[in-house]
Amino acid sequence: MRKFLISAEQLVTIAFLMIYSGTPLDAFLTSGYTVKEGDRIIFRLLFTLTYIVSLFLITLRWKKVSYVFSRDKFIWLLLLVCALSIFWSLDSDITIRRVFGLAGTMLFGLYFASRYTLNEQLKLCAYMLGISAFMCLVFAVLFPQYGIGSAGDPTAWRGIYPQKNVLGKRFVLSAAIFLFLAMTNRENRRFSWLGYIISAALVLLSKSTTSLGNLIIITAVFLTYDRILRLNYKVMIPTLTLLSTISVAFYTFFTLQADTILGTVGKNTTLTGRADLWPAVLNMIEKKPWLGYGYGAFWIGDTSESSIVIQAIQWDAPNAHNGFLDLWLAVGLVGVLVFLIGFVINFLRAIYLFRWNQKAEHLWLLVYLTFIILSNLTETTLLEQNSLEWILYVSAVLSSKLCTGANINRLPQSHDKATQCFEPPNAPKSQLP
Repeated sequence: MRKFLISAEQLVTIAFLMIYSGTPLDAFLTSGYTVKEGDRIIFRLLFTLTYIVSLFLITLRWKKVSYVFSRDKFIWLLLLVCALSIFWSLDSDITIRRVFGLAGTMLFGLYFASRYTLNEQLKLCAYMLGISAFMCLVFAVLFPQYGIGSAGDPTAWRGIYPQKNVLGKRFVLSAAIFLFLAMTNRENRRFSWLGYIISAALVLLSKSTTSLGNLIIITAVFLTYDRILRLNYKVMIPTLTLLSTISVAFYTFFTLQADTILGTVGKNTTLTGRADLWPAVLNMIEKKPWLGYGYGAFWIGDTSESSIVIQAIQWDAPNAHNGFLDLWLAVGLVGVLVFLIGFVINFLRAIYLFRWNQKAEHLWLLVYLTFIILSNLTETTLLEQNSLEWILYVSAVLSSKLCTGANINRLPQSHDKATQCFEPPNAPKSQLP
């Protein structure tokens, strides 16, 4: 009976991960482009279901969850800033609803981190993304009217997602997870490499230039972190300096030759309108730099302050296409600083701990934090309600702080193996294959 309940909980977790990642409902209800206001009710009900079930499961393990909750203060301080923004929001009703959604999203991330080891978390994500990849292939072959064709490119794949950029973004994350599992786990390594190859193929088929660039960078970053951070300081520091110099030189070259490089892939230096959008957004930030316009209250339609931006750029931007600018719009410089302080602390801590004990969970945190930076340079997933990326950010940060020897030694006996991250050799076998 216990094994059945564990398996059932894992299946529910995979289903909830898919709800946050994107389901075939997106394709059927949106025809691949937009979501009608009436259709949002279905998605709201699904997300609300995940909040309720997560709260119930957390209640069953409240002692362990309270310990995990306490491991990082900046995540919850950021949520508090979002909640306080109700008092200066352009639309307090919308901010209240979206803060509720953000809290529910982070609640699932807290459950995920407290219930499963990091190895199990990534395996569950791999199963979910494997299913998603299969459905994308099915939609492209059997339902091409839903699975192929995006705004501006009738041959770009979008699979089960609303548009090609979402498909590309999702399978950059998928490639990172499968690559990590392939490089750090001996079991099912062929399956992990296959998952990485299929993920890379879907990124190519999406024809999302940004996602393809992120895929190449995140693959190189993983191999770089894994090799260079194991070196002694006398070798590591000059190597990092050299790589940083090469990166700056490459960036300078790309900037100077942007017209030529982007022209070969059918792009231009406006980065699909972002070069016009970002200055307009910065002008709005200057008006309320410290506290912003309230969480989720800026991009809410023609009656909001976003209409000024839309009139300036002459196209209907759904957000700033930059997670850091959207964070600044929502909660001001105060919220940006809270996020950056927590981010930098976790990044430096992960470097130190990986060099100290070379545990895989710290390497994953480094890779994932790099992914967060890359994915928010031209898109917005930072502090987003109902976002898989934000769930995995919460779970990665909390899981990494449950893995040092000092933390494990202080745990009460009631804490289970979720605090062990990647199980030690004498740990009981995971229920996951």
